Amino acid sequence: MSSARRVRGVLWDLDGTLTDSVRLVVDTANRVIGAHGGTALDADVVGRMTGAPLEQIFRIAWPDLTPTDASAYRDEYRLLYERDAIPATRLHRGARATLRAFHEAGLRQATVTGKRAADCERILRGLRIRGEIDAYLGGDSVARPKPAPDLALAAAARIGLPPEECVVVGDAPADVEMAHSAGARVIQVAWGYAGAKLEGADAFVRTWPALRRAVFGPPGDPAAGT
Repeated sequence: MSSARRVRGVLWDLDGTLTDSVRLVVDTANRVIGAHGGTALDADVVGRMTGAPLEQIFRIAWPDLTPTDASAYRDEYRLLYERDAIPATRLHRGARATLRAFHEAGLRQATVTGKRAADCERILRGLRIRGEIDAYLGGDSVARPKPAPDLALAAAARIGLPPEECVVVGDAPADVEMAHSAGARVIQVAWGYAGAKLEGADAFVRTWPALRRAVFGPPGDPAAGT
């Protein structure tokens, strides 16, 4: 990543980035869609929407979906996800060591997930992530969800840093757009939704050691594709 500023804060996406859970999001959305007579969405379609409000996903299946039905389907999704998906959620191998390394190095860390903040905190604390995360923010923490800059701006403010000193770590187009709209840099991880580098990503990493190098390395060292 090229910048004269040192990274002091890391803003984490959750699904696909810290947790191996994109498939759980896809399956839960399709369970709701199928229960109401809709046609299941392709995994790539839902994966691309990871981080967006749930109502937007359901409007792909039903473009004329009413606000009342969209709200009802969102609530149904949340009940299923809480009951079945949250207990099945696991960290990506390497996530725990990286969170700990950043914490021990004095970096401030926050989440910038499309999930509700409380759900994100419940998931990570249930996976024995304790003091590593300084602030849990989600889609319900701001008025405008990803890809608007609001979530990254709010997270940076909560950890006491300007967005220019933060890096967003994510796996989807919404993460890239949010980061740049907020004035933050963005590292895309290869193990989430997109397996190829997205346009606008400042760095693209294939391994957790490469991610750590991209954050800790000197300005101008992209650590990309390693």
